[in-house]
Amino acid sequence: MTRLWHALTALLAASALIGQVVLTADRGNSLVNLFSYFTIESNLLVLVTSVLLVQRPDRGGTAFGILRLGSLVAITVTGIVYATLLAGNASFSGAEWWYDKAFHYFVPIMVVVGFLALRPRTLLDRSAYWFMAFPLTWLTYTLIRAEVAEPTFAVTTTSTAPVPYEFLDVAEHGAVSVAVVCVVLVAIFAAIAAGYLAVSRRGASA
Repeated sequence: MTRLWHALTALLAASALIGQVVLTADRGNSLVNLFSYFTIESNLLVLVTSVLLVQRPDRGGTAFGILRLGSLVAITVTGIVYATLLAGNASFSGAEWWYDKAFHYFVPIMVVVGFLALRPRTLLDRSAYWFMAFPLTWLTYTLIRAEVAEPTFAVTTTSTAPVPYEFLDVAEHGAVSVAVVCVVLVAIFAAIAAGYLAVSRRGASA
């Protein structure tokens, strides 16, 4: 059951990722922009982690712990932020509608349920907090690229921004406001990570 669940999660993430890449390329849109979305990167982390868990459900170690916690927290934040802040900003149809739901709802739910309900559960320790390098690097990259390269992202059906998510747009909201948002996001990452760490210590080998 554990291997099957992780295999289905990997298949879902992979099909949505491949489909979105093909769709983006067919439309002549930027693949660099596509892979600059935190949503895409978090689903990639889930894909890699799920494949590794299919191969060995009891996989452990420091490196895998960092990857496991990173994918868990990243996809959880993806689902929460989308559901509370971003849902409804754009309308989708056809295959793109399905990819949107897979990235933001189905994959996050499967990952969280899989971690909470399935055994063996990865035992995480404090070394796994090194995953925080990922969101911090992503935020730094996103804000610097916005200033240096001035990319164009569709943040709603009628507006664009040099960042993938409108709440990180310094030109629109100001540096102080964006800095506060970044601090809040980092705090959310740390809090969710602490929750997963606590869960992993309860019955990890059950």
